[in-house]
Amino acid sequence: MKKIAFLLGSLNGAGAEKTIITLCKHLQKLGNMVYLLVLDDAGDYTLPQDITLIKVNGETKKELRNSIAAITTRLDLDLFVSSRGEFYDSAIAKNKFCSVHITPTAWIRDPKWKFWSIIRKKRKLAKKFSAKNLIALSEGIRDDLIENLKCKPENIITINNPFEIEEIRSLSLQDGDIPEKPYAIYVASLIPRKRHRDLLEAFSRIEDKKIRLVFAGKGELQNELETLANDLDLSQRVEFLGWHSNPYKLIKNSDLSLLTSEAEGLPRVLVESLILDVPVVSTDCPSGPSEVMTGPLKEYLVPVGDVQQLATKINRALKCYPDRMEFNIERFNAENVAKRYMALIK
Repeated sequence: MKKIAFLLGSLNGAGAEKTIITLCKHLQKLGNMVYLLVLDDAGDYTLPQDITLIKVNGETKKELRNSIAAITTRLDLDLFVSSRGEFYDSAIAKNKFCSVHITPTAWIRDPKWKFWSIIRKKRKLAKKFSAKNLIALSEGIRDDLIENLKCKPENIITINNPFEIEEIRSLSLQDGDIPEKPYAIYVASLIPRKRHRDLLEAFSRIEDKKIRLVFAGKGELQNELETLANDLDLSQRVEFLGWHSNPYKLIKNSDLSLLTSEAEGLPRVLVESLILDVPVVSTDCPSGPSEVMTGPLKEYLVPVGDVQQLATKINRALKCYPDRMEFNIERFNAENVAKRYMALIK
């Protein structure tokens, strides 16, 4: 039995949190003692049984670092994985890694003419990730770490997100209310990076005026997006459901699943939709979508911010869509991914 711990900011209903909780569950199934350290124990997700939740106490970063050092020393860990790079050095463990869930430089939003600001931010990111053992959730993240932040290739391993394939399929068949059909769905937090505005504008241009658009997620932009939907004369065709504990039945019953982000790591909703055999249209953002949507599915990737092409691909996907049989599910199987984490213990 090995002792393994993960560090998360919180248990909020987002992709990184779901990834880590799924890993905890399957590493515990493999016979390990698993701990989850959180900076904030509030959130949407319920932790599986037999996973020990530890709240890291502290008001300042210095206090949090001292607390993490004390906790990890006491636990005598074989493996520690932090989703927060700034706390990596504080942990004491035989093996430790920083997991990188989104393409780091994709967060830099400065216009190109502010090149000195971009250079400073890249240097700051390089300092954050250099001299660390890193887990990249996609090859796109790994490439960004190497090419833009000059991290050493030998310090980076790529391990995809874990997915509980049969559980996802089972949950998708649960009873419960679903939106009025037909509908397309976007499962994502209502935050700027997800570019919901692009989708609303594209949706106002599609040919099928009967299909509805459903947003499943919560966030700061809901009021703004409701106003835009009204301005685009879409208020009767757009529904905001908020965060949902079982988005799979919503996806399964939809006609189309959508992603319009400007940056990702390895977007869970694309894999989940394809597991459920639901057509997907996505932006070709850095990174992840092009690694999931391969072969004939590449036709349904669109450039970030291209509203007209997004509308065109939605029109096409609603009429016909390629066979999803070429989608390689097993590389995302949670048990297989958990075994790759076990291999990190030397």
